[in-house]
Amino acid sequence: MRRIGFVCAIVAAIVAVGSIHGAEAQRDAAATAVAIGATSAPERALRGALRQALAQELPSVRGVRLEETRRARYVLRGAVTRMDVRHDDDHTAIDCEVSLIVAERRRGTVRMMLSGRASARGDQVERLRESVVRAAVRGALRPLGQAVATAR
Repeated sequence: MRRIGFVCAIVAAIVAVGSIHGAEAQRDAAATAVAIGATSAPERALRGALRQALAQELPSVRGVRLEETRRARYVLRGAVTRMDVRHDDDHTAIDCEVSLIVAERRRGTVRMMLSGRASARGDQVERLRESVVRAAVRGALRPLGQAVATAR
């Protein structure tokens, strides 16, 4: 009898996990496919930091899923429009602005223009630059999920 109860508990757990994964798959299928397109920045390293920040932050936007370009409905293009680095006595202060454009992949019609800003202060300049770019991208992407959901 004890063994049957154990088996039933395992089956119930599998069914529960399966329904959770099914709900996640359904949500992902309903999400709008967005690809990362061209990026630009004053320096090559910043361009890489911007692309990496977009790849890391875009999947966390509700209603959006990161997809390869040929399968995406929209393409997200980005640029670092400002990067100011100031050296104080013992720290470095960095200000960053990014501009993002969301366009239809097939027609190229611009659907949305987004921008974000961030500042950071610390010792390690390279690490700060990456952090401030990512924070600016996160701020710029905030309204994307809601806007894409209403455009469906």
